[in-house]
Amino acid sequence: MLLAMKVQSTGSRLHSLRRLWRFPVAVLSLLGLLADGGISGDELLCEQATVSLKSCCPELGDVSYSCVRSGCGGQLVPELDVDRSTCLRSKSCEELQALGVCNPATWEVPASCASSPCTSKVPKCQ
Repeated sequence: MLLAMKVQSTGSRLHSLRRLWRFPVAVLSLLGLLADGGISGDELLCEQATVSLKSCCPELGDVSYSCVRSGCGGQLVPELDVDRSTCLRSKSCEELQALGVCNPATWEVPASCASSPCTSKVPKCQ
């Protein structure tokens, strides 16, 4: 009986130690992200808009956007700009579907492609 209590006590301590390690690991992960330049506001908005689209439009399947800002001289920018991302995030699923956002045939060439040839298209949002 005493041995069983000791084993249970050790298991509780291990569980407590694992829980205590979560915070330092989270902090180190955040510091690593920030040290790498972090994620910019437009990247975050693009990622959030993409999540909204995928949750409201399951028929889009594997459609994805580049939400990364990088490249030589920062020439690579998120395909969903800040205004479009904010607009898409502010709409309900019903509004997005009514706008035709779930139908790629209604999409348009992004403003970032105006000066160069581009094959990507993004959903309209008013």
